[in-house]
Amino acid sequence: MPGRSLLATPKGRLTVFSLLYLSEGIPFGFTAIAFVTFMRQQGLGLDVISAFTASLYAPWAFKPLWGPLVDLIKIKRFGHYRFWIAAAQMMMIVTLGVVMVVKPGENLQLLTLLVIIHNIFACCQDVAIDALAVTVLPEKERGVANGFMFGASYLGQAVGGSGALFIAGRVGYEATFPYVCGLLLLILLTVTLRLQEPVVQVSAAIGAAGRKTGSLVGQIIGEAVQYGKDLYTGFFRSGPGPLVGVLFCIAPAGALAMGLALGSTMMVDLGMSEEEIAKVDIYFTVVAALGCVAGGWISDRLGHRKMLAVWYILTAVPTLWLAQQFTSGQGMEGVTVNIYTIAGLGYSFASGLLSGTSMAVFMGLSSPLVAATQFSGYMALKNLMYTYSARWQGWYAADHGYAATMHLDVVLAIIPLIALPFLKPSTRSRGVKPAEVEPEAVERDEPIAD
Repeated sequence: MPGRSLLATPKGRLTVFSLLYLSEGIPFGFTAIAFVTFMRQQGLGLDVISAFTASLYAPWAFKPLWGPLVDLIKIKRFGHYRFWIAAAQMMMIVTLGVVMVVKPGENLQLLTLLVIIHNIFACCQDVAIDALAVTVLPEKERGVANGFMFGASYLGQAVGGSGALFIAGRVGYEATFPYVCGLLLLILLTVTLRLQEPVVQVSAAIGAAGRKTGSLVGQIIGEAVQYGKDLYTGFFRSGPGPLVGVLFCIAPAGALAMGLALGSTMMVDLGMSEEEIAKVDIYFTVVAALGCVAGGWISDRLGHRKMLAVWYILTAVPTLWLAQQFTSGQGMEGVTVNIYTIAGLGYSFASGLLSGTSMAVFMGLSSPLVAATQFSGYMALKNLMYTYSARWQGWYAADHGYAATMHLDVVLAIIPLIALPFLKPSTRSRGVKPAEVEPEAVERDEPIAD
């Protein structure tokens, strides 16, 4: 007799989603931290590196394309979301193995293409994980849960980014790929493949369509029609909050310069070695992870939107302080390793506070009827924002320097605060209870086909 599912208890849900988000952070940290460091060490310019960083986020802007697939295509015997998460993780491992043959700086176009393909699968995994979270997390747990989830993601970035830099400094660049792929494989085997999902009931509308047509194709068509109606309801008939959320996602998520490519290139320009960068990045990610947990805990008690406004402002404080330390328009004159580390620690904690709270806000804006598509739509727009932010910052810094870029970054961080009062939760998400979880529930589901 199988034991009780981890998803049936609050501690179990925190454990599962934290480990799944850890698997998201590992490869992202590897490409966004380790790769960027390797590229800057080889003399690549800020504009080139920023274009590469923007390409990391670009596939995530198309998350809505994955949402309907994850919502509609159900592999019941294996588990609806477990199938998508496991398949995506396996392909992430495969694509990273292919990337291993291309060194940063030798064939940047091919490297960028391979990383984009890798991130397409990473995006699919994220959609399925988020949809499962929207399905099983009750509202009172969302702040803390998102804090732990994004804290785990930050730790994953430290493991994948800083860990790879340590290994590259001691053993060599080639050894970083087996390291990262091995970590992903470990999570796939110990967490994902052992995941037990909630019972998913087939809706009456879909069942009626299936009985009427007597075919699997007819049932899928019936489900797609109902899905379209639910998606329309989620965005347009669930109060003003969901539509305002679209505009909010496009605006900058606080000050961003220290959290994108410029954060890594500044450390290289300060003359720091691979191991020194790795140590500092570990400090940053641990502090950010603590910020995620603290932000979720505080916002659950004082209000998600209210605290999100405070966190946005806090990201601008260390950014502005660091910008004022520069004594010239170009280079790192006036800034020491200690000054940068102090600013980075403050920024990392504020960024963690923001991450731990913002996802709870977007979960509240999403209708459980179309969890994967609507929530992933918001996240796609946020990643589109990261894409254009990374691009303009690299271009602007190449011409005007780090200080001017960070000053402009602080000004842009104030814009989203205008929309915060209107981000009221979706009327469809109120009073919705999380799905009941039973061991091996997916194997007892009735099949869609007669």
